[in-house]
Amino acid sequence: MADRRKRVLGIVGVVIVGVFVAGAHFFWQKTSRSEPPNTAGLDRYAAAIPACYHQNPGSDANKPIPNNSIQYVKETSRMFINVPKDLYPQDLKDAWTTVSGNAVAGAAGGGFGEVEGTAPGCWSSYVDFEGTGEVDLRVKSIVESAPDYFVRFIVSPV
Repeated sequence: MADRRKRVLGIVGVVIVGVFVAGAHFFWQKTSRSEPPNTAGLDRYAAAIPACYHQNPGSDANKPIPNNSIQYVKETSRMFINVPKDLYPQDLKDAWTTVSGNAVAGAAGGGFGEVEGTAPGCWSSYVDFEGTGEVDLRVKSIVESAPDYFVRFIVSPV
């Protein structure tokens, strides 16, 4: 009788462990599954920045500066930064933060101006970089569902 009881308890134990392992496996599969984020609503905002640049692939001056990107520039570099004014209507003057070193950026040609030859409704600012290190550009969007425009510039010596 004792042997039979040990055998039944052993089988019950194995079944319990099996159920536990199967449940843990199912839980792990469900929580570790990597699904891409739903960015369908953000696609129109992602396309808004490149639309503010001339569509001339051979020119670096017209190369779009994507959101959430890192750009490598030299000290004394100058470039146009174009943004859609319905998303980012404010000037870039107060949107810069030095992260490391003594790198700074600022408008070389005054404030925003209207961009010609691109999608309608784009602002442009001519910016120059001085010093070396890293400087961030963060422009707040006035549209709640649109992301802020963020670019990190790594400024190296000439």
